[in-house]
Amino acid sequence: SRPACGVCLEAFRDEGRGPVVWLIDQKGTLTVGDVVICGEAYGRIRAMYNDRDEEIMEAGPSTPVKVSGLDIIPRSGDRFLAVDDIDLVRQIAEERRQTGRQKYLASTSSKRTLEDILNSARDGEVQDLNLILKADSPGSLEALVYELKKFEHPEVRVRILHQGVGGVNESDVYLASASEAVIIAFHVIADDRSALLASNEEVDIRRYNIIYEVIDDIRTTLEGMLRPEKKQVTTGRAIVLRVFNIGKSTIAGCRILNGTIERSSRVHLIREQKVLNDYSLGSLRREKDDAKEVREGMECGIRLDGFNDIREGDLLEAFKVEEIARTF
Repeated sequence: SRPACGVCLEAFRDEGRGPVVWLIDQKGTLTVGDVVICGEAYGRIRAMYNDRDEEIMEAGPSTPVKVSGLDIIPRSGDRFLAVDDIDLVRQIAEERRQTGRQKYLASTSSKRTLEDILNSARDGEVQDLNLILKADSPGSLEALVYELKKFEHPEVRVRILHQGVGGVNESDVYLASASEAVIIAFHVIADDRSALLASNEEVDIRRYNIIYEVIDDIRTTLEGMLRPEKKQVTTGRAIVLRVFNIGKSTIAGCRILNGTIERSSRVHLIREQKVLNDYSLGSLRREKDDAKEVREGMECGIRLDGFNDIREGDLLEAFKVEEIARTF
């Protein structure tokens, strides 16, 4: 005969019923019309259904029931209690929500020390992929967050700005627009007004039905944000046979030992097996004509930009820089 209390097993948003919550009554009797507080959610029970989706009026201890009437979707594991005073319930729920918001903001705000700033300037600023997660149930949301937190890298990271159960609304779109975030809609959609607003604000709403597709897309996006690895590839070598001074410029008469030297190449200047520096080509000539490239065995004239102290016997090693995409 006492007021009911128990645990929330699962919750989701139904288009017709609003927030629908699976509860298991542990003590007392839960009846239609009871005022219930469950975590941060509260409300008066409008309807109650058993595990066969049959409408019932009351449920005793050890009975799992599906109820509607709460104002928001509670989390799995939240405890519920039937209370007579709805004003008291509303006050407690608001206090819990305020506390939850403060904890969330405290967890998302990061304080930076001088050492952090110096390291970020030295190593390159960490790039953030801002996400807003909306899902059909707390269980789906929890699974998404768990998988996304596995992405750890010193250069890129996932920041979840907001997460919630239910469809994409206008508040989500405004937040995404202000923070340059992508909205992940898992088993939910945006209403017409939110979709139109997202189009106007150029906010990307990605809809998914399978969790591994979300993870694969986020992994691909993060890998694309990584700075590519740069690798120098040698394309050809030339030896300086003669040096000609024409005005203030020095022209190196060279023979290509191997590979190809192109007009757009940069070259390492090697003297006595030491790399002095690398330079771009000021000119590349074959006989009297400008050349785009010179191949192995041919002779040519080469002028380096910004360097005139070329000597006979120097080696010119042409190279190009290839960018290699990185992965996790």
